[in-house]
Amino acid sequence: MIDKHIKTNYVSIINFRGFIGRRGENPHFYAYYDCYKKNNKTYKWLSFFDFDEYLRFKTPNETIQNFLYKKRFNKCISIKINWLMYSDNNLLYYQNKSLKQRFLTPIYDDPRNNVIKSTVRGNLKINYWENMRNPHTTSNNDYISCSSSGKIVSSTDFFVIPPDFELAFLNHYATKTIEEYCLKIKRGWADIKFQINNQTLKEKFNYFFLKNKKTKEKLLYFKNMFNITFNNNLK
Repeated sequence: MIDKHIKTNYVSIINFRGFIGRRGENPHFYAYYDCYKKNNKTYKWLSFFDFDEYLRFKTPNETIQNFLYKKRFNKCISIKINWLMYSDNNLLYYQNKSLKQRFLTPIYDDPRNNVIKSTVRGNLKINYWENMRNPHTTSNNDYISCSSSGKIVSSTDFFVIPPDFELAFLNHYATKTIEEYCLKIKRGWADIKFQINNQTLKEKFNYFFLKNKKTKEKLLYFKNMFNITFNNNLK
């Protein structure tokens, strides 16, 4: 999808997959730190979102430029934007349509909505993600951080509780369909060492069905994909 943008140098890909830091940190820290270090003098704001996270605004005609330059953010060094999780819409398989067309149901009571991702001001004297413990948060100092509506929040926490959906949020399609989710498990995660075993399968299974509806078709797909037998701990 981004191949044409890579060819025109509009998008740069830097491979941090599998990179482990001196103290065992995952690649997020170093990818974000590298990005901020190289680009913070060029841009007034930098956003750090994943490919399954899409910035959305409550106001239909809102733009990222208008949003970032609201007076309520004048004193903010970082804006922490909550996830808004989406269900699988009871679909089983991938469809060649946009995510907005395929997944229509936000899950407002999902506890994972408390998690945030960050948009950070450029040109800061102290670089972000240096000696950090979690890539979701953006500061280990006293910089002022705001929720997406401009409320002052902790600069070090990677949660905003309750989630702030007043002006903006990140549509988070963490699971998509059971087919895509199983392929994601088999592919592995870029930021952690991952082995498919009974324990990890149980964790991933529970994550998928935390809010997605269990059906016989989905359970059978998961069972056949990983050749497992359901028992009292996994059913």
